[in-house]
Amino acid sequence: MNALDYFNTHLKYEKNPKIKEAITYKFTEYLRRAEEIHIVLNEGGPGPAANGDVTVVTKPKTKPKDGIFKEQAIEYVKQAVQEDNVGNYVKAFPLYMNALDYFKTYLKYEKNPKMKEAITQNFTEYLRRAEEIHVVLHEGGLVQLLMGTR
Repeated sequence: MNALDYFNTHLKYEKNPKIKEAITYKFTEYLRRAEEIHIVLNEGGPGPAANGDVTVVTKPKTKPKDGIFKEQAIEYVKQAVQEDNVGNYVKAFPLYMNALDYFKTYLKYEKNPKMKEAITQNFTEYLRRAEEIHVVLHEGGLVQLLMGTR
């Protein structure tokens, strides 16, 4: 069992809301970092800085090749929606955030105005949903979610 599995399992059984919130926060933080490390190891991203500090990879810094940023964003969105639909908001939130990062990079280089408009509309929808999930995870907004603000 890796650390993320441990956090996820512990989260299911934790009764104290403050501890649950802390675990959710750390889980999201660690999941994002694991994905950044995955990029470094598998896609040749930047490694450690000269002083030994780890370079944080928040978004790709190269021009897109063959729509790779859009494809990666779509893959993250598919995973996020799947987790969201089963109520696994702890996993859905970082997936939405990763998708938004990739969509931002894609939009930076997209020249076609119609494509840019379509992606921007989707981006706005996913951002709204990520904000709703953030409220649920960090501010106890589960009641709002259940009342149909989704």
